[in-house]
Amino acid sequence: MFIPELKPVQPARPGFAVLSIRNWEGDASPVYLSIQRNQDRYFLNDKGEWVGNAFFHQLSLEDADDGYQIVLDKTLVDPLVSNLQMAYQFTLKDDNETQDIGRLRIRDGVLASQAQGQSEALKSTATLDNQPVPPAPIAETSPAPEPEPLKIPEPEPIIPEIKVDEPPQRPIPPAPKKSKIGLIFAIILILILAGILTWFFLLRGNPAGEPAPQPTPEPTTPSVCSVENMKSGTALTFVQSCIQSQPDSKTILATISLAKQNNQCDVAQRLYAYKAQSGDVEIALNYAREYDPETASTQGCFSADKETAIYWYETVLNHDPQNSDAKARLEALKK
Repeated sequence: MFIPELKPVQPARPGFAVLSIRNWEGDASPVYLSIQRNQDRYFLNDKGEWVGNAFFHQLSLEDADDGYQIVLDKTLVDPLVSNLQMAYQFTLKDDNETQDIGRLRIRDGVLASQAQGQSEALKSTATLDNQPVPPAPIAETSPAPEPEPLKIPEPEPIIPEIKVDEPPQRPIPPAPKKSKIGLIFAIILILILAGILTWFFLLRGNPAGEPAPQPTPEPTTPSVCSVENMKSGTALTFVQSCIQSQPDSKTILATISLAKQNNQCDVAQRLYAYKAQSGDVEIALNYAREYDPETASTQGCFSADKETAIYWYETVLNHDPQNSDAKARLEALKK
């Protein structure tokens, strides 16, 4: 199995990428390359379109330090990077009947031609705050008038206070204490009224003393990854919304199981591919088992495919080199 990798050109240019090929034992020129995606098994033609018939691109490879390479333009680059969660199988052959397959790896930094943009220089404008503030005019002052001499008022004559004997005041008798009988009567009356109101509101409509009926809970809103949302829109929209809610691996596997039960195969495949490519070992291992001839189902959304199973087992080992399950199955499939 040869190893194809798509790398950014140096310097980076949107719509262009370097296809690096290692472990290819055939001729370098001419060679014929077939590109097939795993979603629907369609092939990429020379117009950048996915078609149902097999199509081979004639290439001339150049020598590189670790094998061969060739620069691809937007015709092939744009379809390959439009969905980074998709898996692609490359088939390479030459005129001497040498033929081999490989799974494409797309490195970070490869950009589609739509990423080309133009930047405009920002224009700075002056603000009123930058304008100098003119000094305030200084008002003319006239000489202050001379102060008038202070007049010292003459002291008023002091009149002696004459005290007049006041008649003696009689002491005010204390207020008589209120009777406690009225207060006790008011408390008893309040308690009687409270009992009557309690009977009227609580027991009058429920003489048997049965508990009051509980309010019916309102129906909860379905979760983002529910079957209801799965059937209400497109597969891509559902997968994007579900992934943005950051579910754990257990929730993703449960959603994939529901998608397969409801014949939503595109949803199941997109969830598998996205999480497996992003480094979720548990998801990638389950995805490999969907294609493993030993564990694949005979009917449903997935079918046995030895090469696809090998690709996802290798993905598991890239993130978890000590995974014993992936290592054992990979050795068995490569025999």
